Parts: sequence; structure tokens; C-alpha cells
Amino acid sequence: MHKRIALTGGIATGKTTVANRFRELSAIILDADEYSRQAAEPGTASYTALRDLIGPLFFNRDGRLRRRELRRGIIREPALREKINAILHPYIMGAMGAEWERQKKLHPRAVIVFDIPLLFEGGFDKDFDIVILVYATPEVQVQRLIGRDKLSPSEAERNLSMQFPIDSKRARSDYVIENSGEIERTLRQVDDIWDRILQQADDKV
Repeated sequence: MHKRIALTGGIATGKTTVANRFRELSAIILDADEYSRQAAEPGTASYTALRDLIGPLFFNRDGRLRRRELRRGIIREPALREKINAILHPYIMGAMGAEWERQKKLHPRAVIVFDIPLLFEGGFDKDFDIVILVYATPEVQVQRLIGRDKLSPSEAERNLSMQFPIDSKRARSDYVIENSGEIERTLRQVDDIWDRILQQADDKV
């Protein structure tokens, strides 16, 4: 029986690095960001509902969503985030669930990992058997946002405030990967968790 495994983190914690490592170890990664992009593709029901909600100003002439502008809009108007998530999340989770079922049939012994940035914010953690958190201290998150996205310290803090505090996520996770320091240490933690997951699967056989 496949365990439902979720990988999550906070903004600028390094979750992509960890997901890539799991992929190298042969995990099948279901990336919520990919399904989020699909949900905002012209022609889908979720796209139409999103455009009706936020209006044409957040879309390019070709109909594509202007994601950076939308993020800024959400920072200015936090209540908008919940309305957008109410449209997109059912599509995203439904599509990921369908792909999980498909991959289980194609690869019965594979480890399948749901990569969901807003796992706790969306209340999805209760749907998983194992939750893996990529952790960095809030101070490191802010510094990475400043360097990566060229934000001011206040902008970085506002971005951070849009998600649950990383320490509250830590308390609700089964595994925590510390990623505030050297990448080699992070990867060793991923490898260790991978071995544990495989051991648990073998114990079930």
C-alpha cells in the first residue's frame, strides 16, 4: 500500500533543492506549482473563474496570468488570497490526486511525493501519512528573499507573513530537513529520510 507523502516548506527554505534530490533518488514528484500553472491556463474552468474574480489587469494580452503582479496584489489585499485559493486549490488537489492514482498503477513500488508549498495553509496535511518539512530559520528566509528576488527587507517580511510561521509547521511535521546551512548537510538529511521511507515500505511487504 502506498503511503501518501507530502513535502512542504516555507518561502525560500530550499524546498526545490530537496525535491530535486528526492527525484534523483527515483521518487516520483507531483509538483503543486505545475498544477497551479495548469489551473490558470486559458480555456480551463478555473481560469475563467479566476479572471472573473480578479479582472483583466492581472493578465497579459495573450491571456496569460501575470503572476508577479498578482503576488503584489495579494500582499496589498490579503483577503484576495483566500478567494483565489478557493478557486484554484480544488483543481490542483484533484489533478494531483488523479495523477497519484495513475502513477500507483504504473509504478506499484515507486515512492510518490506530493510537493505542496501551502500544505498547512490549505489544511491538506491531514490527508497525508507522512509530512516532510524543509526548514530554514526566518532570518535565513528573509536574507534569501532579499538576495533571490531583490526585495527590500520590509517586502521580504511581508512575503513571509503571507504563510504560516515556519516553526508552527515544524511542530506538525513527521520529518524536518534543516536547510539553513551547507547544502551537503541538507542532502545527507534527504538521503537519510529516503532510507527510512524505503525501510518502512519493506516492513509492510
